[in-house]
Amino acid sequence: MKKRSIPIRLALSIIFIAISFSLFGCNSNKYRNISNDVKNYYTQRISLKSNESYTFDVREIFKDSGLEIGKYKIETSKDKNYTVHGDTITAVGTGISSISVSLYCPSENTRYVCSLGTLYSYDEKDFTPISTASELQSITDLNGKYILTADIDLSSIKNWEPIGNFPYYNAFTGMFINPHGYRIKNLTITSSEEVFHGPYGGCCGGLFGSIQGAFLYGINLENVQIDVSDFDGRLYSTAGGIVAQTTGSYIKDCAVTGDVKAVGTAGGIAGSVGGGCIENCTFSGNVTTNEEFSEYALSDGQTGAGGIAGYIGIPFSFQIYQYGLIGCTAEGKITAVKNAGGIAGYIWGGDYVKNCIFTGDETDITAASTDKLFGKVQEK
Repeated sequence: MKKRSIPIRLALSIIFIAISFSLFGCNSNKYRNISNDVKNYYTQRISLKSNESYTFDVREIFKDSGLEIGKYKIETSKDKNYTVHGDTITAVGTGISSISVSLYCPSENTRYVCSLGTLYSYDEKDFTPISTASELQSITDLNGKYILTADIDLSSIKNWEPIGNFPYYNAFTGMFINPHGYRIKNLTITSSEEVFHGPYGGCCGGLFGSIQGAFLYGINLENVQIDVSDFDGRLYSTAGGIVAQTTGSYIKDCAVTGDVKAVGTAGGIAGSVGGGCIENCTFSGNVTTNEEFSEYALSDGQTGAGGIAGYIGIPFSFQIYQYGLIGCTAEGKITAVKNAGGIAGYIWGGDYVKNCIFTGDETDITAASTDKLFGKVQEK
């Protein structure tokens, strides 16, 4: 009886499948180990309108990681907020998504899985329109999604009450976008006594008081007058044109003009920054901290005034980095007792700042510790 030979087409299919499995790590014999121990690279925060795309340079991102990468694959979104085609992701709908990548290292028989960064995608139809001062002041859903649809003049409100505040469960955690360039004018806070004080002390002054994991995009504030420098209580006051205190949030393409004053930390864009990123933001005006601490103050070390941020804390570890400030510009007069910088007053955890410029002169910056960009940088 004759032996039946395997058809050529079937044989070629089997060979193709075997090669594909080998190249992309699906062959468990080749990539037997899985690890997330990837160091010395920067993660990224990206904002995209629905249907917009972004292309990663994966090998450039991981060039200092020490890994010999054979192949890599950007993983698809579990929450379906983006699609993947090779090195390019395309936003779908509205949401916040983590982006992961698999790095295949044949020499180590290991597939490394780690974060590329975070995507903030938005579709305007998913947002609640804000077109008047009363609508802006009436924001109560702190996890909501809002879009500015007209210029707003806040001069009729003598003392603005910031959106979101202390403690953490009162923080704004949603999205506020202004993709069409509308302006919010004449935001005013005349005294710390006129705004909410947290139950454990402290006071925030800004369009937003406190935000966590939020996305603020394109906000344009003209002629802000924020002064909470008369605060005399437990902890201290902090102020920023856009937000007083931000944690793990993304603030992009925002602009502020005017004056900002506080006791502990003050910045043209943000007073105190705990992680997250401020990108392509501008400030023009005056920033002041008096740092006259009461007997109840917990610390007076990490304080300062900056054209963009008063204080930045970078809570990253394991040598996985993220820029805290990218492409920001400031001008004006920056004044503090301890730390003042044209961009940031005090940075803790390392100098994770990229392409930021203070266009004024060093004589415009006054404090015990000053620099044209950063008043003080404290390494971990």
